[in-house]
Amino acid sequence: MGSSVTVCCLVEVSICSVGSFRSGFNMSKKHQGAENIRVVIRCRNLLGFETERGDKALVRLDLATNQVIVQHPIGDADVFAFDAVYNNTYTQRDLFLQEVQPLVEAVLQGYNATVFAYGQSGSGKTHTMTGKLNDQEMWGMMPQVVNHLFNEIKKLTSATRTYKVKVSYIELYNGKSRDLLSAKQGNLEIKQNMAKNFYVKGAEMPEVTNFGEALRWFNAGTDRRQTASTDLNDNSSRSHSLFTLQVEQFDFEQDPSAPIVLTSKINLVDLAGSEKLSKTNATGETAKEGCNINLSLSALATVIDTIVKGGKHIPYRGSPLTMLLKDSLGGNAKTVMFANIGPSDKNISETISTLRFALRAKEIENKPIKNLDPKDARIQDLLDQIADLKSRMGDVDLNKEDQLKQRIEELEIENADLRGGSDKNNLELEENCRNLQAQLEKVNEALVEKQKEVAKEVDARAMVEWNLQNETSHVQDLRSVAINFIRRVCSESQLKDIRAKMPQDGSYNVKDETWDVKEIRFCLDEFTAMYESMRTSSYTREDLEQYAQKAAVSLQEQAQRQLHEAVRSRDELARQRQEDSAKRAAESELLSQLKVEVNSLKDENAKLRDKIERDQERIKAKVAKSKEEYKTVAEQLERTKSVVTEKERDIERLKKMLEESGSSTPGNTQSAWATSEERANLLRMLEEEKNARKDLESCVRETNVSLRRYGVCISQSKAPATSEGESAAENAEAFILQAASEEPIDGDLYSQFQQQIRVMQRLTQLRHQQQKKLGDMVKKYELLKTGKVTSNHVAPPGAAAQGGGVDETTAQQIKELLRKKDDEIERITQEKEKTCDKIVKKLNKSEMKIRELETALEEERAQFTEERQVLDSENQELQKFNQQLSVEVEMLRAQLNVVKEEMSSLERAKAAELERWKEEEEDYNTRINEMRSSMSAYDELQKSYDRLQQQLQHAEAALKEKTDNLENNRQIIKWSNSLLSAEKEKVEQMEMMMKRQEEEMRRHEEQLRSEMVDEINKQVVANNRRLQDQAAQFQDIISQEQEKQKSIVKKVKAARKDAQKAAQRYDEMILENESLLSKLEELKVNSMRIFLEKQEAQRELDALRPSRVAATRRL
Repeated sequence: MGSSVTVCCLVEVSICSVGSFRSGFNMSKKHQGAENIRVVIRCRNLLGFETERGDKALVRLDLATNQVIVQHPIGDADVFAFDAVYNNTYTQRDLFLQEVQPLVEAVLQGYNATVFAYGQSGSGKTHTMTGKLNDQEMWGMMPQVVNHLFNEIKKLTSATRTYKVKVSYIELYNGKSRDLLSAKQGNLEIKQNMAKNFYVKGAEMPEVTNFGEALRWFNAGTDRRQTASTDLNDNSSRSHSLFTLQVEQFDFEQDPSAPIVLTSKINLVDLAGSEKLSKTNATGETAKEGCNINLSLSALATVIDTIVKGGKHIPYRGSPLTMLLKDSLGGNAKTVMFANIGPSDKNISETISTLRFALRAKEIENKPIKNLDPKDARIQDLLDQIADLKSRMGDVDLNKEDQLKQRIEELEIENADLRGGSDKNNLELEENCRNLQAQLEKVNEALVEKQKEVAKEVDARAMVEWNLQNETSHVQDLRSVAINFIRRVCSESQLKDIRAKMPQDGSYNVKDETWDVKEIRFCLDEFTAMYESMRTSSYTREDLEQYAQKAAVSLQEQAQRQLHEAVRSRDELARQRQEDSAKRAAESELLSQLKVEVNSLKDENAKLRDKIERDQERIKAKVAKSKEEYKTVAEQLERTKSVVTEKERDIERLKKMLEESGSSTPGNTQSAWATSEERANLLRMLEEEKNARKDLESCVRETNVSLRRYGVCISQSKAPATSEGESAAENAEAFILQAASEEPIDGDLYSQFQQQIRVMQRLTQLRHQQQKKLGDMVKKYELLKTGKVTSNHVAPPGAAAQGGGVDETTAQQIKELLRKKDDEIERITQEKEKTCDKIVKKLNKSEMKIRELETALEEERAQFTEERQVLDSENQELQKFNQQLSVEVEMLRAQLNVVKEEMSSLERAKAAELERWKEEEEDYNTRINEMRSSMSAYDELQKSYDRLQQQLQHAEAALKEKTDNLENNRQIIKWSNSLLSAEKEKVEQMEMMMKRQEEEMRRHEEQLRSEMVDEINKQVVANNRRLQDQAAQFQDIISQEQEKQKSIVKKVKAARKDAQKAAQRYDEMILENESLLSKLEELKVNSMRIFLEKQEAQRELDALRPSRVAATRRL
């Protein structure tokens, strides 16, 4: 019975929506000659992949009020009102008949029309406009428009009226226009004609004669259209398409040689979907196409905003799309816009944006006019005036009619002359336009060539400047290297001597910061000369020994310091390695504990779900049993009502008898009633029957108060009322149904329900008794009135003796009472119908809640399995991360061993090292500082690792708090399942409680580690669908934590690279030390050579001394 009531209500709503559309379409005009764009919303169901990933439907359509209600996880819902809204229950044929067919009929009357679809990618725009051409039931608006157009042309074509239909198919791709019907695909230009309307120059417009031919042209153009696959749509349109049907009507009725031409067109526009690159995941050319699509749609939105705000200048030239839609947006065309939306919560921002765009478009006013030639329009106006005059004149004056005919002929001749002159003028204008166009094209070509040459020159100049900049920077680098070398090898005193030797005539720069090539060359020459002079100078043995001894002592001290630094670094690394191993052990133990706790939580969750399912099955069984008992009581009540209906018919017969008696003679007024006492008794019995009936209705109303807790009530009979007696029977039922809106009784619902059923059975028996009393009363009344009873009753013996008439005043009072009773019955019948509608809606809502709860449980099971898989993958990733850390520690340990070996080799060779130059010593110290900085970076890395451990501890504490919150959520869910049919106030309280819990979870979950955030977030989503919005925030936190981990890994890698660089630098230092040792050996050899040369010279001197003494003696 409830299902049949639902179907009836749906049928009534559909009929009302159709009627509202017709009235809305006619009443949408604000003033004569102007009408608003008609905006229609079409919402599809959730797609397969959206259902699989757990999307929720947050969009609800109110078909009765044409409203779109968008729910939000937090806060109030948004409500939008439009001309019409359609869900997935309406077919393509329904949309065409209600929305587009009036436009096709307007096109045949000479008006322009446009139908276009707007919405997000994947919302169903192409399905609405084109559909499936191989399935007639799935035809979109385009094939249905073409089919209906040719069918109507076939009906309207006659000997005096013919039609011609042409088609064009334009694609707007990446800001360029292309003709899809042309075999040569190239970009076309959009021009503006004399009437300030835009058209595509060079676009083909073939003539078609039937539906099949038009469809072949459309398919050929669709094959050339650009499409691509994205994450939102496997076959996404990457361009806007504009399919136009141009209809030319030729009316030969007035003048066969010069027909009246009426030209009109209908544009069928399939816009590309607005999209976000983050959702489509488009790359390369597809991403570029998406940017161009968004730019054109943004230009369309700008035009609409300007029109709505009443701007003086409307930027139609902002894009090719707005230029071609100029007639449809604020022009002279009738326009219908389909705004396609999806119900998924993932696309809630795009849905709201589409609805707001549609609201702005709904405020645009168009001024449709017929597309008559100006001369034809003037002739048509004159013909209409003549026809009007003829209708008013009739046969009054035939001479005037002849004069009018003559005037018509003169006007026709004048019209022919005007047409001939206008044709010549048009030919001249067209020829001039073609010449100017050719000149303009030549100028444009020359301008393009000049622009290309300028671009080449600009590129060449940029290349030369870039080369010059590179050469200049290279020279500056060489100059800085040379200056640094001179400063490193020369002391301050030597540099001063070199500056003093420079010419002081101003041709040389004395300051070394501004030295150029010649100054650098002069300094290098002077340094070479100084080095040669120093090399040729001799040193004594004592000087060389002192020099070598000082160098050895300083080198030994430096090596000792380095050894101490290395030992301290080794100890520090050993200590850090021990701390790392201890922390890893604690971390692994903590991770195992977390796994155990998570497993226990999963087991508890599974048990809780099983318990909830068992409770639901038990409640469903009780409700089903109660409904069966209710049906039996309802059947008994129906039978009782049929008896009451019969009694009401008897009362109606008595009423007619009273009317007949009122029309008779008043002579028998004294014998109308046997006695005044019997009359009073009869009225008193009527009053008692009325009171008993009211008591019975109040009892039934109390019974329905309890029945309403289970979503049921005592409904009306489906048999149509055939008399006023049945309306009176429905009066009691109206009071019964009205009780369904009262507040429920607290207590044990099931026991009260059983008790009320028993009370209903008792009330049924009492009603039968009252009906018997009413029958006796009716019999007595008939005996008092006529002395006999009807065929349905048996008269008591002796009743015939009491016949007589009825008092006239009493009969009038009874008539008045019966008339008031009829009025009251009619009023109560109307209230009953309204109450039935309310109860049916409440029943439907209860059933929807039950189905939503079942689907929520199924989704919870699926999400629980997904959460378990995600947790396992996260554990594996954590193990991999631990392994990577251990590998890196082993590598650091190996590097430490290498450093130890190098230090031992350095200790063995320290006695042979010499003193390094001052500049090289400073360089070495800077390298040591770099090593220390790398060690400090490693310390920072260790501190960051400690901070990560602290975050993990915070995550554990937050996890415990989340466990408590999760248990509270389970209790709330169990309570909500037990109170499935509770009132709206209790539901709102539960929502407020969930919102408070959401706020608490937001404050705690900011500190969770990335792995635990995802787990807790999904558990909360599984237990309460209203926390879906929080998942996006959790994903952001996870991405941030992942970025932190990546930064830590990068730091570790950087530290490892620094250590490798330090080791490599250390090897270079050893090689430099070895080169210094070789130099020292060479110096030793040179010193020994000098020493030997000195000894040889001394010996020669000593050898010469005796000869000199002898010579002296001889002298």
